[in-house]
Amino acid sequence: MNTNLKALIIEDSAEDAQLLVHELNEGGYQVTPHRVETEEALRLALAGQTWDICFCDFTMPRFSGKAALEIIKASGFDLPFIYVSGTIGEDVAVEAMKSGAHDYVMKNNLTRLAPAVERELREARLRREHRILEADRERLVVELSAALMDVKRLSGLLPICASCKKIRNDRNEWQPIEVFIRDHSEAQFSHGLCPGCLARLYEFPGDEDKLRD
Repeated sequence: MNTNLKALIIEDSAEDAQLLVHELNEGGYQVTPHRVETEEALRLALAGQTWDICFCDFTMPRFSGKAALEIIKASGFDLPFIYVSGTIGEDVAVEAMKSGAHDYVMKNNLTRLAPAVERELREARLRREHRILEADRERLVVELSAALMDVKRLSGLLPICASCKKIRNDRNEWQPIEVFIRDHSEAQFSHGLCPGCLARLYEFPGDEDKLRD
């Protein structure tokens, strides 16, 4: 495996961040890391570019893992978020997962890091694919509904005047047939005279065949 990984690392210790990157490199990832340790720096990093994954310490002098997680969630990015901490306990870790973190790894057990990253990247890809499929499904539903409306618009009985051929619409108004069809379909009219009407109106008896030609 040789996967490029843009990693946002929320960590106050540069040494711990280097150990994290080293472990990922050993696991087959080519890591491009960016370390931040304050809320302002995190917000700038999120606004400046996109990331593949986020690692976060739980306890920092100038920031907190909980606050960082809330900022990531509020950003709208579906970014895998993994706590990498030496202070997080089991109960706190469970609560962190319930709050939206995807996993946690203890700093004294970094061998779990690469497998956790592989799993969370896979899950994030599946979520993206699911969102794309859902968006396509919703688009198809809208298009199908519109198509069905077009089909239904001219279905059923149409009240039409036997004399002038006007059609009564759903507002009880009488409309010329071409106006009614234009309003209820995509059809457009091009007016002209058929040969029979042309002969009748302009008195060309017996010339219908010539007029057709």
